[in-house]
Amino acid sequence: MLIDAINEIFKIVTTGNKKYKMWMGFLSVLALIGISFVFTQIDQGLIATNMRDQVSWGWYIANFTFLVGLAAAAVVLVIPYYIYNYKPIGEIVLIGEIMAVAAVSMCLMFILLDMGSAERFWHLIPYIGIFNWPGSILTWDVIVLNMYLVLNLTLVIYALAKTYAGKPYKTKFIMPLIFFSVPAAISIHTVTAFLYLGAPARPFWNAAILAPRF
Repeated sequence: MLIDAINEIFKIVTTGNKKYKMWMGFLSVLALIGISFVFTQIDQGLIATNMRDQVSWGWYIANFTFLVGLAAAAVVLVIPYYIYNYKPIGEIVLIGEIMAVAAVSMCLMFILLDMGSAERFWHLIPYIGIFNWPGSILTWDVIVLNMYLVLNLTLVIYALAKTYAGKPYKTKFIMPLIFFSVPAAISIHTVTAFLYLGAPARPFWNAAILAPRF
């Protein structure tokens, strides 16, 4: 059933008028350009982005911060629909949860890119990497992001599977996950905010010379 559902989704995504296909083609070209830049960074290191010790945050962390907020926004829909039983927004709740899955996935990818090379991901695994968890705020961030991703992914897969099968999904099975997703959404914002505690240690970042220096 899962394979059939994936095939149906693929058919829907690839079906559209000329303008839709042109737009999808444009986005595909942008994705390929981005992938080429990733390979350039893998080959040359972070120096290809002009980031170094003096300016160690750039486009990656900016996008990461924005996407964390976008991911947590799903809770704004989940709380009134599931907890307060506000049905008028029922049609967009699933879209919000899918958006959260996509946003958190991109957050994790931007963290990997900001590390320079994807093979360094093991440094973010508690007790294995050299970031000395629980002392590393970034490791905490990866933990809460993965936790939030698993929660939303479970909810989305369950809802889509029931919808595709033509069966109503029972909220009593997913309510524990719903309640747990609320503090999880708060945690990804809180831990991300802790990352910016390091900004005062870099007075250069708050100076007007930062833009031309970058």
